Amino acid sequence: MSGFDVNADELDTYAGKLGGQRQTANQISGLVDKADVGDESWGIVGIFVLQQYKEMLGDLKDLFTSLDEGFASGEDKFASAAKGYREKERAVKELLDKFDITIGDK
Repeated sequence: MSGFDVNADELDTYAGKLGGQRQTANQISGLVDKADVGDESWGIVGIFVLQQYKEMLGDLKDLFTSLDEGFASGEDKFASAAKGYREKERAVKELLDKFDITIGDK
């Protein structure tokens, strides 16, 4: 016996946590959208910093888009791994159920 054991339920739990983090990233991304108040709000002084501000907001939006994609990918991969382990375990159980093996006294 190798001592290797996988708890598929834990993989599913972690996948769910990644999904929760994804929701948080989306909520923050929505707040970034609200931070763009429009060109008129800046006045004359804003002319000097407006473009830089918009670029920084764009970078922040891109960051949260990447986070969303990363969390979605991780969530899918962990859920898929849990499913795969369950399927393999079920297949091995079905295979072993076909044999009538008695260990010890006959």
